[in-house]
Amino acid sequence: MIFGDPRCEVCDTVLTGRQQVVCSNACRQARKRARKLTSDEYQAKLLGRDCEHCGDAYEPKNDRQRFCSENCAYRAKAEAEETRWESVCELDGCENNAGWDGSGRARRYCSNAHRQKAYRQRKHATPL
Repeated sequence: MIFGDPRCEVCDTVLTGRQQVVCSNACRQARKRARKLTSDEYQAKLLGRDCEHCGDAYEPKNDRQRFCSENCAYRAKAEAEETRWESVCELDGCENNAGWDGSGRARRYCSNAHRQKAYRQRKHATPL
């Protein structure tokens, strides 16, 4: 709870008008610089990451890196593609391959008839 006049977080001057946290652009930039991670903190954040494919520990080159090497990335992509080709129809009792077009996500049903049948089952199963 704030008692008295609101004050700037950086220079402790009294805030006026619509100012809520800082009093000026200079204080806003100083606050942003103070909150930014140092390079040592950033490196510590990246260390100790595990490869999503093989599970080995590695040091990533950037914060978006998910795999320890290009080989692991290619293998993970190939395995994901293989699982899409092997997708099974979601209709109860049907074990047919649903197939895949080669892009996007895999199909959920092996045929249009099974898709409609599953829709009708869901529609009748939910009470109004």
